[in-house]
Amino acid sequence: VKQLSARLPHENIIYFGDIARIPYGTKSVATIRQFTQQTVQFLLKQRVKALVIACNTISAVALDTVTRLAANIPVVDVISSGVEAVINSGYTQVGIIATQATIKSAAYVQQINQYNTNISVLSTPCPLFVPMIEEGLNPEHPALIAMAQDYLQPLTTKNLQALVLGCTHYPLIQATISHVLGNNVSIIDPAIQTSLNLAKLLAKHGLLNPQPTIAQHKFYITDDDLSKFKQLAEMFLHTPISAVELAKVGGE
Repeated sequence: VKQLSARLPHENIIYFGDIARIPYGTKSVATIRQFTQQTVQFLLKQRVKALVIACNTISAVALDTVTRLAANIPVVDVISSGVEAVINSGYTQVGIIATQATIKSAAYVQQINQYNTNISVLSTPCPLFVPMIEEGLNPEHPALIAMAQDYLQPLTTKNLQALVLGCTHYPLIQATISHVLGNNVSIIDPAIQTSLNLAKLLAKHGLLNPQPTIAQHKFYITDDDLSKFKQLAEMFLHTPISAVELAKVGGE
């Protein structure tokens, strides 16, 4: 949302966060697909003109579910965008950190090697980053630094040129990650390329908002602790938010 609103300041954004059922990265493929279907059906009821899969896990294992349900509605996903950013970077030694489900799917490795088999891709799961970020730990918190050192240790001896943040939570602890890997490793945030790709797609389909307007951002979540989400969202966005509503999905 932060990158999209920066790239497309006049577009309305409807955000759906399945807070009650995350993290997805440790769940089965069947469960992730089921949750994804419910999410897309909810968003389609809001009469959206495009869908952004702002979740690497869904992009990795349920992209086909989204595109099938979306039908003629344009879809942009963070993994394809992240792969594009890697290809455009020119780097040949690249690391990927993500949830267990994303890493297990090998989606990044397969897509990168489809474009260029000369790119060496090293992947490692970092499952506890998401809950630690959700708890609002400071990037300099000793527990977070220790966890990053443990997770990233296999990558520190591989002469990496760049690291892909394969989870949309991870940019919030980019400073921690860079501290462990060193400043010589470039950080690739797929959200930046995702926002660029959405802008291009909206323009291609004639869907860009034709007039400068004040964009409206609506936030729907599946957990009734709206205040906690509001606090976390404002930490991500660095701006106050107001419209947070409870969403009911899955027959609940």
